[in-house]
Amino acid sequence: MEFSMAPLDLSRPVATPPEGIDSNFTNPENKAILAYTTVIAAIVLVTFFTWFRIGVKFFVVKALHLEDYLMPIAWLTALVHFAAGLVLWDFAPIIHSWDISLLTFSKYLIHFRLSWIFYNLSIALIKVSMLIQVLRIFVPRGSQSRTYYVVHSLIWITTAYYTIMLFLMVFTCQPISKLWTPWKKGTCMKIGAMSVTTACFNVVTDLAILVIAQRVIWKVLSRDKEKRIRLSLVFCAGIIPCIFSALCLYYNYLEMEGGDFVHDSALMALACYGEIVSGMFVLFLPVLPRFYSHVKQSVSQTPRPSKPKPLEQSTTTQDMVTETQTKPNERPARMVWRISTLRDIHGDAHDASDDDSRLWRKSADILAMGSLESDMSYLASSAESSRHARENL
Repeated sequence: MEFSMAPLDLSRPVATPPEGIDSNFTNPENKAILAYTTVIAAIVLVTFFTWFRIGVKFFVVKALHLEDYLMPIAWLTALVHFAAGLVLWDFAPIIHSWDISLLTFSKYLIHFRLSWIFYNLSIALIKVSMLIQVLRIFVPRGSQSRTYYVVHSLIWITTAYYTIMLFLMVFTCQPISKLWTPWKKGTCMKIGAMSVTTACFNVVTDLAILVIAQRVIWKVLSRDKEKRIRLSLVFCAGIIPCIFSALCLYYNYLEMEGGDFVHDSALMALACYGEIVSGMFVLFLPVLPRFYSHVKQSVSQTPRPSKPKPLEQSTTTQDMVTETQTKPNERPARMVWRISTLRDIHGDAHDASDDDSRLWRKSADILAMGSLESDMSYLASSAESSRHARENL
């Protein structure tokens, strides 16, 4: 967006209002409720998704992978992005360009640029984490498959692209102060084109991650319909970041081509909040079945002793009393219900089918993350070998 404005008249509006509408700097029409609700919800959800996953991996799975170390950094950069948004909403909660003066607009541009820098940092870390997770789950260690090279290429391309873009965002204008005072003399690169290019890159990489995961699932598990559908539905969550990145692209285009920069850029910020949250959700989702499995197992192991009436004791209780009385010199035997529970857990007296028992033992051996990662280990072993799958998970 080019500005040709009088440098001394900083009280004039950024854009000329439409016919029949007057500028209102004091109490402009706004969408403050939408703005604050969205950013607060984004802060809560991103924090929950990040630390729920870290907690499950650390306390339940007892194993952290590379993406688990990147997520807290992505969370911190996202918080800075959201904080800059809160500052923006304090004086410009989704208002029109003709309702903000040049003096206030300068302040808007400073916080908008800061927010944009940390948005790109957060998105870069989230995308790299998602790609590393795809690499760890779908590509066994030592494999030199096509998927291996595609995912590695995406990781390095994403890293290089965002590194270059972050550098350009800081040094877009000469002098740098022209970033937030566009009416001053100087030169700038086409900031709008850079933003649209980044939005397009986000859409393409999000779609690539989704397609890679779905392709491996449907190709390798072609004969196991149940596992294929279950894994496919889980990784279909990757379509949510695609939707939000497409919205970011749409509002980027409006921001560049439309005549209401302040309003369109604010709506773009809301879409970008959704992109960050949905990316964290995709990283959070795989640990949810493991957490559910852990809670279910803990509940099943919790003792629930009953107190039968003296005259209505069960045969089991009477047998226990008789056994204790006939062996006074031995330690009291465990209660029958406790022994049965332990035997069921370890598979000695499990009443499940042989296939389910084998699946359970395999999941325990490879430290699977609940039913979902049991399917993942099955997927890896179907693609390569059981040895590679155990190393991979």
